[in-house]
Amino acid sequence: MENKHLNEALNEAGKLIKSKLRVAASEDGFKASGRLDKSFDYSVVANELQVKAEKYAGALSEGISTNGSGDKADFERMQLNIIKWAKTKGIRPQVRDKKGRFTSYMSMANAIAVSIRRKGISKRFGYKGSGFITQVKNSMEKKLTSMILEGYKKDLIEQINK
Repeated sequence: MENKHLNEALNEAGKLIKSKLRVAASEDGFKASGRLDKSFDYSVVANELQVKAEKYAGALSEGISTNGSGDKADFERMQLNIIKWAKTKGIRPQVRDKKGRFTSYMSMANAIAVSIRRKGISKRFGYKGSGFITQVKNSMEKKLTSMILEGYKKDLIEQINK
């Protein structure tokens, strides 16, 4: 069965979700490097809508585990991402060693990564995340359901009439 109308509805839903996620992330002030905003995307594959974003979108929205779990590779990856973020924002290490030299980006990243592991991310949301993804989902659920059902209904009527 060809689902032309369903795919059109899914494409429209994807555009709407992408737009709402960008607005919600922006309203919560998540604009460090601009990558998050640009990363929201969608695709329709085999009558299924797939919404994509940077991996850290979930951490900003839902928070991250603060129980200190995770392996060494995850921790090192977090450090490298923090260094990349700091350089993008123009943040330099401010602490000096005994000889008066700035400490390395790695020592700064280590301190931040340890703090994130202990407390969580995004202090202004109580280290719990802002919940912007859940808010978008909840606010759009009924509209998306009706859009998709309408597209599916049109496809069924076309099939019956053939």
